[in-house]
Amino acid sequence: MNNCRPTMKRFPCWLALTLGLMTLSAVGCGKSAPTGKVKGKVLLNDKPYSDAAVTFMDPQSGKAGSADIRPDGTFELTTPLPTGKYTVFLAPKAVSGSADTTEAPKPISIDQTVPQKYWSDTTSDIRAEIKAGENDVPVILKK
Repeated sequence: MNNCRPTMKRFPCWLALTLGLMTLSAVGCGKSAPTGKVKGKVLLNDKPYSDAAVTFMDPQSGKAGSADIRPDGTFELTTPLPTGKYTVFLAPKAVSGSADTTEAPKPISIDQTVPQKYWSDTTSDIRAEIKAGENDVPVILKK
């Protein structure tokens, strides 16, 4: 017959295993990494710019967030980002789907009036540090 009770010989190992599992589960249930909400305004030569989306990418972790820029140049990411340093660059706006499946998809293009360097995470010189809480990030583009 199988005896499920720990014997005195096995007790220290059983106790250590139980305490170890409890410690691991407590660590896993702790607070998550701090995050920051991100909003701001994109300016091209000191005027609101809106013909793109703005993207924030952490080059170390690869975590990113993006939002279409509104007509007044403002944007707001819908999901908070983990705190850290981000490269900021432009991307084509999100393409909304059409109910008409016979319509040909529109080609994605970038605004050629904006310098090419702002369209890539590897060439953009715009950096932002996201801190816990609210972050108002101005994105200044220069021709």
